Amino acid sequence: MTIPLFRRLGASLSDLKEAVTDRVAGASLTAKSIAAGAILVVLLFGAVFILQYHIDDAAELKPSPRFVVEGGSNAVAMAATVMELETSHWAPNKPWFYPIAHSTNMVAYQKGLQYAVAQWATQMTDFLGRERGSGEVDPDLVAAKGLLNYDPSAFILPSAVSQYAEGIKHLDAYNRRLAHGQAKYDKIASNLSDFLIKVGKDLGSQSGTIELTVLSPDDFTEGERARLTDNQRQVLSTNGGYFDGRASKVYFATKGRMYAYYVILNALGEDFHDVLANKGALEHWDNMLLSLRSGATQYKFFIANGAGGSYFIPSDLAYQGFFLLRFDKQLQEVADILNR
Repeated sequence: MTIPLFRRLGASLSDLKEAVTDRVAGASLTAKSIAAGAILVVLLFGAVFILQYHIDDAAELKPSPRFVVEGGSNAVAMAATVMELETSHWAPNKPWFYPIAHSTNMVAYQKGLQYAVAQWATQMTDFLGRERGSGEVDPDLVAAKGLLNYDPSAFILPSAVSQYAEGIKHLDAYNRRLAHGQAKYDKIASNLSDFLIKVGKDLGSQSGTIELTVLSPDDFTEGERARLTDNQRQVLSTNGGYFDGRASKVYFATKGRMYAYYVILNALGEDFHDVLANKGALEHWDNMLLSLRSGATQYKFFIANGAGGSYFIPSDLAYQGFFLLRFDKQLQEVADILNR
């Protein structure tokens, strides 16, 4: 009786071993499947990210034929063109499950670009699109101003993209009315000068952000650090080289502003060609645009924020800031000529 009992016990242990082996093999297969699935998801996420990543900074951008109206404003057509181009692949309002939502570069760039276009729309409404600043404001420009200033991160109810699309329609409507003599466009030297000064102040504030990002706490005395605002202290940190998350955000936000202002000012120069020629400012205007274009079209995927005087790690922000400040200096010269 003892031998059959041990045989049965041995058979049970053998069956248990096979069951455990099968279970382990199944678990191993499941783990491998999960790992393979995770790798596939990561690869697909990365592939979609690459497909969606766009930094549109072509210096030779021309207004879309859809917005070009004989007798209209080239600047208005260009603003509508650049916003339509960007909203066709808008990143700042995408939820986390969109790969491109994780692109610091593209999100910051498009926010910077939208900010500059919105600032231009504000000045177009308040100064350029009315007579001598005392005439009635244009209803289409007022509508465009509000819509183009909409929150770039809004995803629904309503979305940023839908608001900007409506703003573009109002810009186009204004331009077509302008071509038929039903809208105003006060192309005088003082208006252009005022607009340039507003652009200079806007980019001047951005140069302050660049300065705080390029400098480190060691560059300030205790007294100077004590006078910094809370926002300035948040920006100020030790230079992180290629691993400084602040650098990409500031660099591409500045690049977006510079590019939008470049294409709009380039078109605005066509609108005000006769004014610039009469003032003898054409050469100065072209030099100003050259500096702005040089900074706006500079591009690197990885932005380095090396310490000043570093032999090995560059400061891409300092290089960008050089063109920004040179543009500001030349802008002031053009504004002075226009005011003579």
